[in-house]
Amino acid sequence: MINWLTVRNFVIVRDVEVVFSPGMTVLTGETGAGKSLIVDAMTILLGDRTSADIIRPGADSTEIQAGFDVSANPQAMAWLAEQALTSDDDECILRRVVFHDKASRGFVNGRPVPIQSLRAVGDLLVDIHGQNEHHLLLKRDVQRTTLDAYAHIQSTVTKMGDIHRNISETTQALDALQQLTGEREARESFLRYQISELETLNPDADEWHSLDQRQTQLAHTRELAEGAWTSLQQLTEDESGSALLTLNQAGARLHHLARYDPRLEAMATEFDELQVRLTETANDLRHCLEGYELDPEEYAQVQARLGALHEAARKYQVQPEALKDALEKLQQELATIADSGHQLAVLEQSLSDLNQRYDELAADVSQARQDAAKQLGKAVTAHLAEFGLTDADFRVNLLPIDEQGRQRHGRERVQFTVRTTHEMAYGPLERVASGGELSRISLALQVVTSAVDPVPISIYDEVDVGIGGSVAEIVGSKLRTLGRDRQVLCITHLPQVAVQGEGHLRVTKASGAQSGVAVELLGPDARIEEIARMLGGVKITRQTRDHARDMLSRVTS
Repeated sequence: MINWLTVRNFVIVRDVEVVFSPGMTVLTGETGAGKSLIVDAMTILLGDRTSADIIRPGADSTEIQAGFDVSANPQAMAWLAEQALTSDDDECILRRVVFHDKASRGFVNGRPVPIQSLRAVGDLLVDIHGQNEHHLLLKRDVQRTTLDAYAHIQSTVTKMGDIHRNISETTQALDALQQLTGEREARESFLRYQISELETLNPDADEWHSLDQRQTQLAHTRELAEGAWTSLQQLTEDESGSALLTLNQAGARLHHLARYDPRLEAMATEFDELQVRLTETANDLRHCLEGYELDPEEYAQVQARLGALHEAARKYQVQPEALKDALEKLQQELATIADSGHQLAVLEQSLSDLNQRYDELAADVSQARQDAAKQLGKAVTAHLAEFGLTDADFRVNLLPIDEQGRQRHGRERVQFTVRTTHEMAYGPLERVASGGELSRISLALQVVTSAVDPVPISIYDEVDVGIGGSVAEIVGSKLRTLGRDRQVLCITHLPQVAVQGEGHLRVTKASGAQSGVAVELLGPDARIEEIARMLGGVKITRQTRDHARDMLSRVTS
């Protein structure tokens, strides 16, 4: 239940704090006093959309806060625990602050949360029924959700909707894959041809560079042979004095002279080392010279291989050294295409499983709706008789859609129909019921569905518009009865409803420098005065007070 509510700087409200009691509490006041502002503040606290327009002129922000006892609300307790928002006691405190120039902020038990979190926990705490809610009954979605809530199948319908979405997505993926079948086969054939061609060529990543180097070498064989021979002659066999001979003579001379100057010995040794290294170089040069023989057949083979690689690189639009990578990419694409057949089978099986699961849930939903439709029709009809529509008969029709088609919310449309007199035929609410009748039908539905609604708080904002007299008394009695199992807050302009409240709050509007809204909990005497005002208007007589006193005594006796 809601324990208390504080509203600061909200429209014309300066600072109001309201304390609520269990059972049924009524809020009354003169027209324009701001009764509905309390409900409006509550809807904003519970995550409704808003803007800076709600901030009282001259104020920086609007602040709305309320405390709820959740000790008997396991759904709310579970949500708070899941979100790590529990408090040390059984009270859940919600707070929302609305600013001029920045986004509003929400808090649960003192911790900041997104506004959608206020909405989520609010759905577990409070049901709010507005003045014009009976117009919502004309919408087919509202009729369906009302029946589903009465049948306790909302979660099943949501699950069915999720499966329906998966069916749609899987069907689209399957259609797209099937449409590509012809293209896939052509592409697969082309890929196999390209792969075969490249596998025959058998390119290697390092082959192009080695072949290019060998081709250059073969093309300059004569030049290489002549240059290497000349260098070898100069190094070892030149008659005028080869490099090795010169080094040998110089080293021997230094060794001889080192007897007179020891420093020359180190230099002589360096000459010896140079002679050894040049001897090794000469041997290497002589080995290379042996290989510099032109082989026309090898040269032709190298040229042909380079030409084949270059032509393939041009064809596949890559560098010659990247041909092996191109082959691997084509092989990967072929493997992916070959796997698409497996993907097709997986999608087909998945779609079959989804359809089967949907059909099972849809059958359960249809049966639950059929059972609930009969019960709801009878229950609402019984209340309509009490509300003055003695000849009315309310029925819930289930209209098949397409047994082969699968719709998001099941295989049937829900339609509320009514017959207000025996002479009339049954028809949809929008064709048959008048505004006053719609209001009573809506209230009857609220009374019936509230009995099975797990949400512990119901707020009714002048839902008794369009009724009066004995019907109003019955409506008030029904709301009071609801208050035995839940907390009921009812804004009303009817004294017949107001006297049914176990608690009575009066909303008044002040003017002048202290303009604003005040909410007062009425004691017995003040309550008699308020009921008398509602009965008699501006001028309250002794007879009016006696009437008010009598109405209150008959409720409490």
